[in-house]
Amino acid sequence: MLADVELAKSYRLLNHGPTVLVSSAAAGRRNVMAAAWAMPLDFDPPKVLVVIDKSTYTRELVEASGEFVLNIPCRAQAEQVVRVGSESGHGRDKFASSGLAPLPARKVGAPRVAG
Repeated sequence: MLADVELAKSYRLLNHGPTVLVSSAAAGRRNVMAAAWAMPLDFDPPKVLVVIDKSTYTRELVEASGEFVLNIPCRAQAEQVVRVGSESGHGRDKFASSGLAPLPARKVGAPRVAG
């Protein structure tokens, strides 16, 4: 279920340590990855910390664009989360290969994940 969450309260979704989906885009390219290390960093302004290895395609896109979307997947997306966490985005569209649907974000160029 896709739900909007007030940015100032979004940290509540991360306190229990869920695996998240990090979606990114730059210069017409896009990617999505699973990340197990994400946490709230500050409340005002709201900030999050997510660990993205230097060798990943997502990191390349985040560094090129300066932005990403942190998505909290639902239980029904468990198999898709495992799939995007098990393959590289170099040379493949992981949205297409996993069946995850990208949606436009409201404030950044990186897509959201439908779900």
